[in-house]
Amino acid sequence: MNGLILVGGRSTRMGTDKSQLAYRHQPQWRYLYELLTPYCQSVFLSCRKDQEESFEGFPRLTDTREIGPLGGLLTAFAHAPHEAWLTVACDMPFIDEETIDLLVKNRQPAQRATAFLNPETRRPEPLLAIWEPESYELIRAQFQQNNFSPLHLMQKGDVHLLPCPRPRWLQNINTPEEWATAVAK
Repeated sequence: MNGLILVGGRSTRMGTDKSQLAYRHQPQWRYLYELLTPYCQSVFLSCRKDQEESFEGFPRLTDTREIGPLGGLLTAFAHAPHEAWLTVACDMPFIDEETIDLLVKNRQPAQRATAFLNPETRRPEPLLAIWEPESYELIRAQFQQNNFSPLHLMQKGDVHLLPCPRPRWLQNINTPEEWATAVAK
């Protein structure tokens, strides 16, 4: 299994690159890289072409489609189509070792993906998930239909959903106000 840290978003509401925000005295992307490394064979940063210099010296998979997380998944599977991908969005600052450990220990490789069920929305969280190689064809088919939502993929079924014991894990931070609140806690 490989790790994929989704850092390629435009961060328009935040006004600055969310992957570079510090929550634990280091940029979030670096924290996630170190967090995933013990669980994964390799860890990659899924970024845009204009971000590559920000991650110099770290393994990157550059998504040229710029269609959001689905583009990152497509790029990852094109790189290693027969391996699972543990994906983590860079704007989820409350993910910790317990989060990843629970996800990995409950992985169901016979299903398309393993993900947490958000108790607040009652939807799966596709940006903190393990995507199995069997999902690659479905991801490509959805892309060809101009549907770029990883959530829609998960809602098609054959996904192992875990109850999320800490809804805060699934919280994403999108604005300067949300960031200020998150770092104050």
